[in-house]
Amino acid sequence: MSKRMRFWMMGVLGVMMAGLVCVNVYALDDKDVVGTWYANSLTIDGLNVFHPGAIMMEMSMEIKEGGKGEVTTSSEESGPDVDEFEWKIDGDNIVITSDDEVMEGVYSDGTISIDLDGMTMTLGQEKEEYVPYEPGKALEDVKLEDFDGEWNSTLMSAFGMQVPTGTLFDMKLDVTISGGKATLVTTEGGTETTIELEGELDQNALILNATTEKEDDDDSEDYSLFSTDTMRFYLLEDGKLCFTTGDGLDAEEADAETEEDDDSMDWTIKVYFDKLVVE
Repeated sequence: MSKRMRFWMMGVLGVMMAGLVCVNVYALDDKDVVGTWYANSLTIDGLNVFHPGAIMMEMSMEIKEGGKGEVTTSSEESGPDVDEFEWKIDGDNIVITSDDEVMEGVYSDGTISIDLDGMTMTLGQEKEEYVPYEPGKALEDVKLEDFDGEWNSTLMSAFGMQVPTGTLFDMKLDVTISGGKATLVTTEGGTETTIELEGELDQNALILNATTEKEDDDDSEDYSLFSTDTMRFYLLEDGKLCFTTGDGLDAEEADAETEEDDDSMDWTIKVYFDKLVVE
């Protein structure tokens, strides 16, 4: 290497080291975090990301000057709940103490991420509104072969919540359909089960029934969100496949004159699938 090249390399390294030093000496300041922060996303086990509104929850955190703050949480079933906390800066992190519980928030690019026992909450100073998935209408003019293909579940709607499959219910579904026969693979609690089904078209719904009987184990049955004895699938105009536990795609509405709608729970479960495209 020539002398000129050595000097040039030393100059480049010097600039790079100076940049690293500048990065390392920067520390998070109170002014970076003081203000109101809104929970805009939740992440389960680093995989599934969804808005808190998907589980009918809202949370905001007001970080005040002087090491004090308030966190406000609310849900569809309860009013706002306000708790006080204390905070301090530790390097590039913010340490939050509430009722002797200590949580560490990581500040990065204008967001604060807090780890909550396997769930990560990300907050920003701009509130992001929750926009739920609006399913397309069920196709009316369908043929049996229209359902053929490999379908992977991506979203589940249940009990007023709408979350990625495998999130709150620890369940994932994959189904392969061909000519009115199907192979369903369910993963619940880490246990994978393969079930063979077959059926026929009933108007615009594909009705599939399990072809094997369940084995009784000491007259006990594991809890499951739905039964595979009879499964009802619809093709939607947005290209998704929808499974529903109801008698139709739309959940039955309770009669307001005979039942108290405010106290009733819609137990209908819907799972939405995307078709796997083979290239």
